[in-house]
Amino acid sequence: MARPKIHDEKLRVCLLRRAGEIVSHDGLGGLSLRSLARDCATSTTAVYALFGGKDGLLTALFDEAFDRLRRRLASVLPGDDALDDVVRTGLAYRESALEDPHLFTLMFDGPTLLSASAAARTVAGTALGPLREAVDRAVDEKALRPDTDAATASVTLWTTVHGWATLQMRGFLPPGAADRLESALHSVLDGWRAEAA
Repeated sequence: MARPKIHDEKLRVCLLRRAGEIVSHDGLGGLSLRSLARDCATSTTAVYALFGGKDGLLTALFDEAFDRLRRRLASVLPGDDALDDVVRTGLAYRESALEDPHLFTLMFDGPTLLSASAAARTVAGTALGPLREAVDRAVDEKALRPDTDAATASVTLWTTVHGWATLQMRGFLPPGAADRLESALHSVLDGWRAEAA
């Protein structure tokens, strides 16, 4: 079968999807441009034409991983209860990390060229938009105190669930603790909970 010579969006999507599958299964060390190109019935020239090489491919994969996380968090919103929405976004974050641990590692422990850039921090912040929206809604609906700083609350909740997911993925959570994240998130929220709630 002849390899396609057109380096279009369809091929770009194929390369990114397959690269994500490889990294999810085998980690960054398993990603070879030659085998990636072969899996998508193209040549390494296409990878260079579309991404500028392996670094460009990794940057695009990094961006795609964060966009996938954003879509995952957004998919649980909106629900009937603002505080439940906050907790559900946290649980969706952990599920995303556990389902694609290598992509999660790429996102947060990947090559320095990715994780150190201002653009990377912007991509990460955008991905966490649904969590911030849920916290803002909880403040607006007076489920959280009106003096709650939504940015601080969002970062605190993010670090809680990120740390939990990281420890769970690496097997460092105590026995039985993996099932207690929901309760832990509610406990964190209690610090900002409105008296009436």
